[in-house]
Amino acid sequence: MDTGDLPAATMVVTGGNTGIGLETAVGLAGRGVRVVITARDPERGASAVAAIRQRTGSDRVDVLPLDLASFDSIRSFATMLLDRYDRLDVLINNAGLAPDGRRWETAEGFEAAFGVNHLGHALLTHLLLDRLGECAPSRVVVVSSGAYRMAGDGICFHDLQHEGEFHSLGVYAESKLANIYYTLELAERLEGSGVTVNALNPGHVASRLGQTRPEDLARATVRPQVPHRIDEVLGPLPEPVDPAVGARTSVFLATSPEVEGVNGSFFSRCRAEPLTRLAGDREASRRLWDESERLIAGHPGRGNGRPD
Repeated sequence: MDTGDLPAATMVVTGGNTGIGLETAVGLAGRGVRVVITARDPERGASAVAAIRQRTGSDRVDVLPLDLASFDSIRSFATMLLDRYDRLDVLINNAGLAPDGRRWETAEGFEAAFGVNHLGHALLTHLLLDRLGECAPSRVVVVSSGAYRMAGDGICFHDLQHEGEFHSLGVYAESKLANIYYTLELAERLEGSGVTVNALNPGHVASRLGQTRPEDLARATVRPQVPHRIDEVLGPLPEPVDPAVGARTSVFLATSPEVEGVNGSFFSRCRAEPLTRLAGDREASRRLWDESERLIAGHPGRGNGRPD
């Protein structure tokens, strides 16, 4: 991507109808970029597009339907995007889900946080990689979280779907650690291709994260929670910041010439930040990649969606 010619670029923001995603879309549209946001709800998506256009004065903002809890929806979205736009310069995997105490499953039967935050975005990215490669230099931006440090025992490989012990904060933390593992592996596999992949921590943001819908609750079960306090792991949390502040690093990684060619790094407050030893475990990241490949390949749909 030529960062000196942003108006020529097309950038996708998953979950761009609310919270950090909405503010990310505003930041990009304000720079003249063509922005495509995704939304599960068409009405909320249309309202978000109207708001972004009004705030930025740009009419180069569109919305397409996407439910990351459904592989069929992901594949349909990818087909629509590739048919309608001849460029894809940046993919921002922003949408996320934080469990509220109930364990529910995606359409394919995966625990929701793992299925949406990790597997859904992994499938989406791989369906769009060819177009990103055609438009290289291009970028993938993965919104993780500092909460990954709460996954003190790493990924629960013996129970990836948490059908046994379930704790909302722990499951969310593992999904954010999975985002980092995925970033490291994909960055290595794309080295030299012109497509770069970086992850980020948006900070402690006041947002409504992936609200549960009635159709989600139809697949939900309540599980006993293991007592767990976030401040016991991360220390006292600061006051939550506005989503516009949380979006700054996403916009930076999508547009800044400072990160041209930077690959496989983790950013916070627009600066590269070292990962914990656990988060940098390449054996674990490769194992997660292999497991993810197997799970995605088990639900081929209309195309195999299999990571390379």
